[in-house]
Amino acid sequence: MIKNFTKLINAIWQNLLGVILFISGIALIDIGAFYFNFIVGFIITGITLVIMAVILDKERRE
Repeated sequence: MIKNFTKLINAIWQNLLGVILFISGIALIDIGAFYFNFIVGFIITGITLVIMAVILDKERRE
């Protein structure tokens, strides 16, 4: 039972680690842009949301 649980946690960690790092990286870039300038922050946020939508669309097609 414990081995199955550790396998499950390991599989979840390996699959979601890239997603967690990607989203946290995007969030940090957006926060940095808002600290730089308010308008630039909104522009960077919009660009990153479009990029994320394109990446998700490509992933769903596969």
